[in-house]
Amino acid sequence: MAEYHFDFSFVRSGPPVVTLSATGIAFNAGARALLGHPDQIDIGYDAQAKAIGVCAHDPSSTSEPFEFEGRQKDGWVRINAKDFSRYLEQQTGIRFREKAKQFLPEFDESNKMLIVILDEEHLK
Repeated sequence: MAEYHFDFSFVRSGPPVVTLSATGIAFNAGARALLGHPDQIDIGYDAQAKAIGVCAHDPSSTSEPFEFEGRQKDGWVRINAKDFSRYLEQQTGIRFREKAKQFLPEFDESNKMLIVILDEEHLK
């Protein structure tokens, strides 16, 4: 028989969700858990793939990290990124500045990275 590892809080808390809005990016408890609840994160963008990559901050990185878990409120962490949101809307054509849109991210286990693909298929 196969070995299973059930998460009994999943149905109640829901799937990992990343929300894009006019003011920035928000991560629910499920998305935060996939990242391992880091104190700081790095956020990258792949323009060709139209995807956002999020991972725990690497101290050896030269990128400026975003504070993360310390910003948690009501189970969500919000990152202010108004200009980035405007840019993403122009690049993708998805109108999330008028009304926030929720995306179902993927998790790349090998890179410990949350991947948010910005297309209709990955909208919640």
